[in-house]
Formats: sequence, structure tokens, C-alpha cells
Amino acid sequence: MRVPKRPSEPDGHYHHLDALRGAFMLVGVFVHVATLGDDRVFHAIGYASGLFRMEGFYLISGFLSAMLVGKYGAAQTVRRRFAAVGTPLVCTLVLFNPPTLWMTYNFHNDPDVSFLDFLRGRTLAHPQGELHWTLHLWFLIVLLVYALCTPVVVAILARLVATTAFRRATAGRLRTMTVVVVAVLAFTIVLRGGRRAVVEPLLGTGTVGELARFTLEFLPFYCLGVLLHLDRNRLLAHFQRPAPILLAGSGLALFAANHGVAPLASGTGLVLSEAVVSVALVATLFALGAWLVPGPHPAARYLADASYTVYLFHFFFIYVLATLLGFDTSLHWPQMLLLSLLAIGVTLAIHHFLIAPSPLLRKLFNGKFPGQGSRTRSSSHRAPRAAPRSAAGPLTTPAPAQGPVVDHLSDRALVAPRADLDPENTMPLSVTRPRTSRPGTSGPATSDVGRTQQLYWIP
Repeated sequence: MRVPKRPSEPDGHYHHLDALRGAFMLVGVFVHVATLGDDRVFHAIGYASGLFRMEGFYLISGFLSAMLVGKYGAAQTVRRRFAAVGTPLVCTLVLFNPPTLWMTYNFHNDPDVSFLDFLRGRTLAHPQGELHWTLHLWFLIVLLVYALCTPVVVAILARLVATTAFRRATAGRLRTMTVVVVAVLAFTIVLRGGRRAVVEPLLGTGTVGELARFTLEFLPFYCLGVLLHLDRNRLLAHFQRPAPILLAGSGLALFAANHGVAPLASGTGLVLSEAVVSVALVATLFALGAWLVPGPHPAARYLADASYTVYLFHFFFIYVLATLLGFDTSLHWPQMLLLSLLAIGVTLAIHHFLIAPSPLLRKLFNGKFPGQGSRTRSSSHRAPRAAPRSAAGPLTTPAPAQGPVVDHLSDRALVAPRADLDPENTMPLSVTRPRTSRPGTSGPATSDVGRTQQLYWIP
């Protein structure tokens, strides 16, 4: 069976995944504006977002994390991820979440209280509003847990990918999607049962219990992202294609579950229906992203860079703007749409004029530490070292079904990285620039398909 061409990766950079990740973060602004009041339009946006946004985000995160393990090794990857994720988490949690929680309390409750009284706990016994201390930052806490698990997940799935049985089971689009759906459903059932039997009795249903629930809920999609990267020459090409039949069938099942049709109306039936819809939606969005962003695109690149700032700050500015404009909980979709656009505009301006120009602020709020990916000036004249050969594992690039992999980037020279590049996006981290062909050669050399895939910055 013919393996589809893999778009958006001719230069080793999955441009469409960066664009999708940024888009998923921007959708979160509209979702959180819905917490201001009771509006059917924005609640529908929130429900639809819950079927693909975080699933797609964590799938991309798993893909990226597997890439980093292949590039830097397990220990270095964990350190890098903790720096890139943990630093913005702590800074935003300490500096922005307390005033955001205070404004949220005053927006949804009467009478208002001062900031100091709020910090001292002089509030209503059962206040209204989103008042859990993590707010929207829970996704970063979950990412830190996944970062710790990544080396184990990569090691286990690399063994699976190397087996003949797995390659036979995923030969072709239909078989691949069948394996993906069955695996996600089975993993979801196991994790859901474990949460009910162990996690909830131990941690309860408070903030910590909710963090554990989110961690287990999205773990199948994170693992799927790791798997797609480990066998990316085959699986990614099969996965990121439109799935209209799967989407239609799972959509009907979800509709039946939401309208009380047994046995789908049970809690487990609803969760499983949503999981299959999520797989179909994410696959279709990957295909759409690869079609819209098949290569480098300035707007997509800027969106990927700025989306982290937008997501970290938007909750704070949603309530600042709502308070300044005199809105209350009776607002509807026109006011919510206005707030969404204003919040995105303000946070984009903050990124453009404050965060991006400042190395310190980039470290604190974007987790960008240029020194992590930098080489010394003297090392910029050394040629890249050949990667070790391996029979199978996370460092091996499997050969595509249609023939050997041609390494068009093997004849390149290292250059010093620019400080404005993001060391934690889907762009791989070897910094290279094309070098003119040597006399007597007609073009780039081909690489051994058993070598580690060479990963590069785009200069």
C-alpha cells in the first residue's frame, strides 16, 4: 500500500504542529471567557474545545518530548522540560494567579473584598466562580508529570515499535487507525478504573484529585504522540489524514450517549465515545494543519512563539478588561467575543513589545534558555558527529515503506544559534546552515537509514 507523503517536514521541522499548538492555546481564551457568564454560544465553544484541544496539545507534546529524548537523552530532556515548563509555571502562579483569583471572586460575588482580605481568606463560605488555585495553569503541572514519565514511556514504546507484530498490525491507514483507536480506548478504560479504585479514595476530588484526573485522562494522547514520533515515517503519514467515516460514526455514538441511549449513556460509554471523537478530530486537524502549513510560514511561526505568552496571561486580562468595561455575569456572546479579541490583542502586544525583546522575560514567562541549545563559538566550526547505529529504539529513524530515507541535511555546517529561537518547539535543535557542494559532487549525500535522524534549526 502506498504510504502518503509527509508534508511539513522537508527540512526536519514540523511546521504544522507548531501552528496547531499555537491555535489550540488561542482557543483556550474563548473557552475561559465563557466562565464569565452563562451564554449558550460560548458554552458550545467550550464543549467543542473539550473534544480536541487538550487532546491535540498533549499529543503534540508527546511527539516533541520523544524528539528531545532522541536528541539529548532521557536525563537532559527531563532537565530541559522542567526548565522550559516549570519556570513560567512558578512565575505566573506566584505573580498573576493571586490577583486573577481576587478579580474572579469580586466579579462573581457580592460584596467585593479587598485584595488583602481575599488573601487572608475573608470571603464567602461558598463563593461562585473559577477559584481553584491552579486556574488554567493545571496543564503545565500535568506536563511536568509527563516529563518525568517520558523516558519510561519512550523506552517501552520503542520496544513495541521495533517488533514485527506491531509493524504488521499498523501496515496501512485502516490498520493504523484501528490500532490507535483500540489502544486509546483500552488505555482509557484501564486508567479510568484505576482512578476510581485508587486515586479518588486516596486524593479525593479537590484540586489535587483533579490534577490527578487530568493527568490520567490525557495520558493516552501523550503516549500516542510519543508513538507517532518513534515510528513517524509510517504512523504519522497514516494518522494525519482526514477521518470522515470515523468522525461520523463516533459523532453519532456521542450524540446517542448525550441523549440517553443505552449503553452509551453510562459514564464509561460517554467517556469512550468522546475519546474516539477526539482521535478522529485530532487526526483531521493534523491533516488540515499539514495542508495549510506545509512549510515555513511567518504568521504560523509568530503564532507558535507568542501563544505561550497569550495563554499564561489571558486569564488575568480577561477579568481586568471585564472589570474596566463594567461587565457583569449577565453578559452574552457579543460582549464575550469582544473580551476574547481584546484579551488576545493585549497579550500579543505584551509578547511583542515586552516579552520577546527581553532575554530575562523570555526565560521567566516563555521558558526559553538559549544557553541550553547553544554551542561555544569554537564548536561552531566542527562538523556534526555521526549518530550511533541502533537496531531499534527511540534514536532510530525507521525506513519508510517506499524506500530508504534520503538525508538532504547531512552536508551542512554548524553555526551559532540565534537567541530568539525557541529551544522547546517542534523545530529540532541542531543548528545548521546549507553549505555549498564540494567540487565533484552533484548534490547532498544520502545517509544510512539506520542512523539517528539529523535534527536542525532553520537559520
